[in-house]
Amino acid sequence: MSNSEYKIEFEENQSIESKDITNELPTKINLNNKFCSILHGQLFSEKECDAITGQLLDELWLPGKVEGNNIKNNMRKVEVQPVPMNKEGWPLMQVIKFAKQANDVNYKFNCYGFLEEDTPSIMRYKKGGHYDWHLDIGNSVSHRKLSFTIQLTDSKEYEGGDLEFLGTKVNTEAFRKKGTCIIYPSFLTHRVTKVTKGTRDAIVGWVHGVTFK
Repeated sequence: MSNSEYKIEFEENQSIESKDITNELPTKINLNNKFCSILHGQLFSEKECDAITGQLLDELWLPGKVEGNNIKNNMRKVEVQPVPMNKEGWPLMQVIKFAKQANDVNYKFNCYGFLEEDTPSIMRYKKGGHYDWHLDIGNSVSHRKLSFTIQLTDSKEYEGGDLEFLGTKVNTEAFRKKGTCIIYPSFLTHRVTKVTKGTRDAIVGWVHGVTFK
């Protein structure tokens, strides 16, 4: 099947057609010239991002929680729902291929993939949404090795909502580009700044492996 004929089929009798669907990985993984442990690359086209967000259901949104299964809006204010997938596992199969490529190139961590009880999610940051400084690894999630964020919203549709890392500068313009995947070790301290206008959607998830020693 050629790319021009590809359909993203999520449910029986329901499909989304896109001329830009591709199974190719980025030809280049970009290093942050300030801090080489943060990588990014263009993983999905704009139409692929729209195909993902087009499957989201209003009734599935839940408030994001912090460690301890608590809701603390002063620390984290975001809505969450599972990533919709088709029968072939798209888009998460594409994500895990990209994560493996990045790990082979740069990190060489002992990783085994996604964990059923800690699967990637869609994060929706509306006006006022944010996530203060934090790590993705801790007592209850000690086996997270790599974290990733995939931008699903055009940067012109929201203000604020930037992914930042403590103690380093990043290419904010590149990170905000729709379809870009940012990948980094789960032990890096980071945050999402407050959205001041519009709404930002992103896929956020973790690749798991043997606990760091």
